[in-house]
Amino acid sequence: MAVVDEVADEASQDALRQSLQRAQAQLAREKSRSEMLREAMAASIRDALAAAGPLPPIPGPPRDKRRKRAGEVALLHMTDWQGSKRTTSYDTQVMHRRVRRYLEVVDEIVEIQRADHPVRRACLAYGGDMVEGLFNFPTQPFEIDATLHEQWVTVGQLIAETVVWALSRFEWVDVVAEWGNHGRIGSKRATVPGNDNFDRMCYTLARKLVGDHPRLRWDDCPEDIQRIEIGEYRALLIHGDEVGRNGFASPMTIVRHADRWRSGAYPWPFRDVYMGHYHTHAEWPMANGEGAVYQTGSTESDNRYAGVSLAASATPSQRLHFVHPGKGRVTSQHKIYLD
Repeated sequence: MAVVDEVADEASQDALRQSLQRAQAQLAREKSRSEMLREAMAASIRDALAAAGPLPPIPGPPRDKRRKRAGEVALLHMTDWQGSKRTTSYDTQVMHRRVRRYLEVVDEIVEIQRADHPVRRACLAYGGDMVEGLFNFPTQPFEIDATLHEQWVTVGQLIAETVVWALSRFEWVDVVAEWGNHGRIGSKRATVPGNDNFDRMCYTLARKLVGDHPRLRWDDCPEDIQRIEIGEYRALLIHGDEVGRNGFASPMTIVRHADRWRSGAYPWPFRDVYMGHYHTHAEWPMANGEGAVYQTGSTESDNRYAGVSLAASATPSQRLHFVHPGKGRVTSQHKIYLD
């Protein structure tokens, strides 16, 4: 080998070693940052729990003794609260009022259903973007009324409130929770795992606040697609940004994507898909003529970004379904207006 080639080879190896050292140093910094984040979250949860104090005993609902009547399950799809978002007609206080109004209306509809048949169980499906976040667009810090820590505590407590409400009105409660793009930590290019998400942190805080309860089933949500299982009924819970470029897709693109999942791309058989993200209420049939993609609105109003950039607007709303666990399908559905 010529002397020039040997020098070039050594220089190349030198550059490779330096590049590897830089990569290892960056990885070490990121690991340290993630560990600090986890420690800070654990400390914040301890502080929030100490400040909130123990919950009072949760009263159970009267038992429905109509054992011979087939019952149904209430499926509450709550999504896109955008906690601490500030618009001309929306802020943290309005969020609280609208979520509580939603629960009042659900209460009324459930009692109408119970006049005919038992509704002993509820499934609470939280669809993500429960917080407004801070990292989605440059002007976002000027469109909130609370920073991340307060968003996390406030929304976490409100989620816990809805779970306690459900436990006081249903004999059994299942919680399925999905995280959205507004809970993202850092920019899209930040080297933070996707499930290190402020929505998920809100769910963790709420689960700690409610505590273990014999009538409650609530698992963590490390995956980016969640599964709803009510007897023979199967559905996916997604946020909606999983489909399309930059989290935006046409309705037909969303349905085609769900059809591909159903045809075997997603390794779990399901009938329906629940999503939020677009702040509008809609429904589209899937290719088999049985299942559907159900899109649910938001508690937020007067979203300037949606109005200007997407030419879209919607009345604040959330969704309520009733599911027959034996037949494995939705029996009735309700759009609940919150304006």
